[in-house]
Amino acid sequence: MPACELYQDVLEDEHDWDEAARRVEDGDAMVSGPQRSLCDSCRRPLHRYARLPRYQTFLMCSSAKECSRCEEDILPGDMHFICSSCSEIHICKDCGPSVYIHREYDFLDYETGQVQVQEVPKRVMHERRTRSVTLEAEAASQQVAKKVYDQVQLLAREVSEEEEDKLDKHWDRENILFQLLGTDSVDQAGRSFLELIEGCQRVIAAQPSLTEVEVPCKIYGDIHGQLRDLLLLFHSFGLPGSADCPRCVFNGDFVDRGRHQVETVVVLFALKVMFPTQVYLNRGNHEDTTMNHKYGFQKVVTEAFGELGGQVYEAISRCFQYLPYACLVGGRVLALHGGIGDGKWRLDDLRKVKRPITHEQLQAPENRLLWNVLWSDPIEDDCVTNRVFGVHDSARSKMAVRFGWNITQDFCVRNGLDLVVRSHQSKKWGLGFDVMHNESLVRVFSARDYENNENDGAVLQVQQDDEEGHLGVRPQVLRALESRD
Repeated sequence: MPACELYQDVLEDEHDWDEAARRVEDGDAMVSGPQRSLCDSCRRPLHRYARLPRYQTFLMCSSAKECSRCEEDILPGDMHFICSSCSEIHICKDCGPSVYIHREYDFLDYETGQVQVQEVPKRVMHERRTRSVTLEAEAASQQVAKKVYDQVQLLAREVSEEEEDKLDKHWDRENILFQLLGTDSVDQAGRSFLELIEGCQRVIAAQPSLTEVEVPCKIYGDIHGQLRDLLLLFHSFGLPGSADCPRCVFNGDFVDRGRHQVETVVVLFALKVMFPTQVYLNRGNHEDTTMNHKYGFQKVVTEAFGELGGQVYEAISRCFQYLPYACLVGGRVLALHGGIGDGKWRLDDLRKVKRPITHEQLQAPENRLLWNVLWSDPIEDDCVTNRVFGVHDSARSKMAVRFGWNITQDFCVRNGLDLVVRSHQSKKWGLGFDVMHNESLVRVFSARDYENNENDGAVLQVQQDDEEGHLGVRPQVLRALESRD
């Protein structure tokens, strides 16, 4: 399935409906009398048709069709009838050559022997309503997402116009969270965020554990709650959903340690709801309850939303457990947070992963692959030690490993890949990206000056460089502010 395909058009095979239809096919267009199976305009046979969205969320932005005969609405996704010759003809099931369910039934009372004709009650007619409870919830999440997106555009512009650049930890702008959610009320902010979380979870749960996206596409590395850096990257290199950034992947570690962790999650969840097949969120090792408790995200969420704080945190944690583990960009670039571990796996292994997955489940031996997707690290080719070849233990945990250049080469060849993009590591005085393993692996890290590392922040632009299909990767870098002396 193409990554940007939003709908599937389903049309039955053409065949003659009856003798009248065959007469039309034979050239006898003058068929007398009404024919439910024929087009009202050209008198050719009608055919069953449905335009089905890939995800239920898209029903909210799909318009109803009007039946050409009764003028009643044909709801998005409903099977109806069309003419292959007359594009404007749409016939609902009731008006077309379909099976009709009677709205009356025969009711027998065996004791009295009486048979009554009664109207079929609504409780047995399970009709899909235009605004069902589910769709109302999706509409609510989209409304919140739209508010957030509008504020992100405004904030990105305002940050770019500030007289002095500053680190996110020194950015003292007040009430950013409330501005994003469009309210001054702590309670209403919590309820709006819960609606947004529900909408985001619904979208990512419907998508696979290995997602796919076309190019051009930007890949962001760790953000760790540094919202101001993210806004500057948006302003400088393209806001997601715009012509400069039509598609993007956020490669995990959205939270912990940074000053604006909650606001960062609000922004990313809103982008996912706004652009479900253009924006992808990969799980990182910090999208995890144990890490969130240890490094601060749990605390800031529960404090931010008052009485709803615990409920909001639990909802976010649940949503994190549904996040996919990798994204295939342009069919040849694999973006994942940590690394490939021992490399002895195939992309289909990720596609088969069932979610949600908790911290405890991640630590199970059978999920060693997933743990290393989140936690493993590559060994740089010019490392001063001699252990640059093969797989080695990692200081991060018992299950995590460090892998050499030959593991990456083998993994890419067996999986038909040209490049692995990973994040996970900030480097002292780093440029925000590193190229290694015979240019088969790139590290990207987007939070600048992270943990006093005086590092630049970067994103990667993956694009088609020529008509022959060559993909190019262009780093886009935001300069660090802290001294490099």
